[in-house]
Amino acid sequence: MKTLKQVSLAGLLLVCCSACIEVDNYVDPNQSCNPNTQALSTVAGLSTESQTQLVNEFNKTDFDALVVVRGQNALFQHGETRLPMNCASARKSIFSMLYGIAESKGIVNLDATLAQLGIDDSKNPLTTTEKQATLRNLLQARSGIYIPALGESSSMKRRRPKRGQYKPGEHFYYNNWDFNTLPIYLERVTGKKIGELIYEWLAVPTGMRDFCPDNVKYEYGNYTEYPQTRVYISAEDLARLGSLMLQGGVYNGQQIVPKKWVDESTRPVSMQGVDNDLSAAEQPFYDGYAYLWWTNKASQTFWADGAGGHFLIVDRSRNLAVVLRNNTGTSPAGVVWYNSTSRYQDEVSGYTLFQLIKNAL
Repeated sequence: MKTLKQVSLAGLLLVCCSACIEVDNYVDPNQSCNPNTQALSTVAGLSTESQTQLVNEFNKTDFDALVVVRGQNALFQHGETRLPMNCASARKSIFSMLYGIAESKGIVNLDATLAQLGIDDSKNPLTTTEKQATLRNLLQARSGIYIPALGESSSMKRRRPKRGQYKPGEHFYYNNWDFNTLPIYLERVTGKKIGELIYEWLAVPTGMRDFCPDNVKYEYGNYTEYPQTRVYISAEDLARLGSLMLQGGVYNGQQIVPKKWVDESTRPVSMQGVDNDLSAAEQPFYDGYAYLWWTNKASQTFWADGAGGHFLIVDRSRNLAVVLRNNTGTSPAGVVWYNSTSRYQDEVSGYTLFQLIKNAL
């Protein structure tokens, strides 16, 4: 958890930056679009001794929020669990849920090619071969489209294959072009913004307390048609999605995401030992990638993973989901704040806490 010294320095940085950088207020943390919703039901699950140990370990990290759920019940909550934070790449797993719902509604055909769907990039036109990629290829990060995209890390740029090096479906590459295109296409075919879809298809049915349709923002660039879509969601609300996946897509007795999709979308398609971009050197923690979900066979878990420390860890065999959040900043000023005062929390940090929780139950 961040210290008083860090917060004080952060405040000073915000004062210094406020004249030249937008202040960190992209999302109003006090707004509520779901006034009649209830808090997660709480049940006993962790002993007082285990809770104390967990808080002590949590405080050694820079994580800001922790929620532990079993089924639909909260076993433990700590920190800023109601604060909507930019969930970074964990958003991609939310998009996967939306695509499962969209397919069940007959809105999308996952095996249609980009050419058939009229998907191109007006600022960097696709080749005829690239247009043979399907929506399913994009969900699996196997599109074979290797062009610049918004939100790429230096590591992603370094690993990006040469354009035309692989055909669609041949190769796994964690590809932001795929991830950025998917939500925009869904907006096109539904006539609704991603924030509206998350709200209507996921937030309302699961009783989210902190998510509003305008909790989704866009970052545009001049070298690609597709913006990076940022999703701001609280730890508590993300935990509800963990419960949803734990229960095979069911929440409060209602089938929200098809069970078939929950199973298929979390089953690894790309695997370590087969796909170069999933080598132990490139990806030391995960050994598989499914439909916008990371997988770890050894722990029997699948993960939504956002840079800096935004994790939803789902263990269906134990009916357990854990959410860990690290407030990495939302606006440019917030990112300066975070980078100057805090440290990224990697998968190992999250898994260490997950193991502690699992062993205490």
